[in-house]
Amino acid sequence: MIARRRATLESMFDVEAVRAQFPITAQRFKVAGAAEPLPVVYLDHAASTHPPRVVLDTLRDFLEHSYANVHRGRHFLSQIASEHFEHVSDVVRGFIGGSKDGNTVVLCGNTTQALDLAAHVMGAVPGPTLVTLLEHHSNDLPHRRRGRVVHVGVTADGRLDHDDLVAKLERERPKLVAVTGASNVTGYRPALHEVARLAHAHGALVLVDAAQLLAHAPLDVLPNDDPGHLDFVAAAGHKAYAPFGSAFLFGPTERLDAAEPYLPGGGTVWYVTEDDVFFKKSPERHEGGTPNIAGAVAMSAALGYLRSIGMDAVREHEVALTSRAMAGLRAIGGVTILGAAEPTARIGVVAFTIEGVRHDEAATILNQEAAVAVRNGCFCAQPYLYRLLGLEDTTALRERLRAGDESNLPGAVRPSFGLFNTEAEVDRLLEIVRDIRAGRFAGKYADTPAGSACQEL
Repeated sequence: MIARRRATLESMFDVEAVRAQFPITAQRFKVAGAAEPLPVVYLDHAASTHPPRVVLDTLRDFLEHSYANVHRGRHFLSQIASEHFEHVSDVVRGFIGGSKDGNTVVLCGNTTQALDLAAHVMGAVPGPTLVTLLEHHSNDLPHRRRGRVVHVGVTADGRLDHDDLVAKLERERPKLVAVTGASNVTGYRPALHEVARLAHAHGALVLVDAAQLLAHAPLDVLPNDDPGHLDFVAAAGHKAYAPFGSAFLFGPTERLDAAEPYLPGGGTVWYVTEDDVFFKKSPERHEGGTPNIAGAVAMSAALGYLRSIGMDAVREHEVALTSRAMAGLRAIGGVTILGAAEPTARIGVVAFTIEGVRHDEAATILNQEAAVAVRNGCFCAQPYLYRLLGLEDTTALRERLRAGDESNLPGAVRPSFGLFNTEAEVDRLLEIVRDIRAGRFAGKYADTPAGSACQEL
């Protein structure tokens, strides 16, 4: 039965046909030691994904034939643009299983803004916010700005500590639990609906940072009256095969309408006098200024593209790549994989360290000698990464940074997989990691600048 299901999914997902839809796969770069440019092996999907042709065509068509500002315009172009823009929210709700009744989709510029909006909406509600140590800084720092934050711990292998979650729910009686849908460091996927059930049982709402999850596994917020319902969900198009600049926050309409406008100004009001103002309901209440209309339309096309493939098929493909990568890395002496041991417990993110080799040096060698694109650093999730690396005391690091010394920062190497990656590309990664571990590379990279340790949501 399992073999039959796998065969069915494989027939649904033709990776070569998928690759043909992504122009970036034809990109080549000159690398050290190769006579001809090599095709890029793009393993940085956790930072940003590339748009397929259908998304590029949709974006181009909108810019060429429907470009106009939305709402209130009576001319044809504005009406067409408004129809396209307003349809995006329906596509988002459909993709995550959200009901239009009682819920609103606010379109934003990126996940960081969407998460900040959620923190803003909940800011005036009494009580602390529980934030797991799995979180990207963008699902932690906005809450710190607006009230007390209590952090929920992780286990030694980087999983959410459910006992700690339960204890702090009972002790703190929080208003909100902020939790990632999938870690951008280890790919680990918390049991979101179980977290939601526990939170709701203690009177709290749940905010899910779905930036890493949205394009890599099925996501269902469940009906509003289900104990496991996900109250807030934030994600961005650029991690789901759309261009930069468009994202969304899904959340309860009543809560969104009760909050002061996030960015008061154009488009957020019904009525303004010198001494009075009457704001609109959501989503317009929180969508101040001209939105990224073209980006939203492209994000809608990207979600439609993913649905046409099927998220179960996407998930199966990426689990296979992750399993191959983890098995290969474990076979290389001196390589340590961070996080849960089972590939099925994570999305296609595999952060690792190489004994005796700095993370920035390893990432540079992968790029300069094999055109293998990975991310390195702390991935804007420093508390989590420090725990995984066993850095219990970071006082010396903090003092070095305050003194302006950014050398030898802690971090890891992070390949992350997506739709168009192949087993051959995983094998290429493994081949170069083996060479790095053995010291077999042409250039000298010991003095490579450390660069930034973060990527933006």
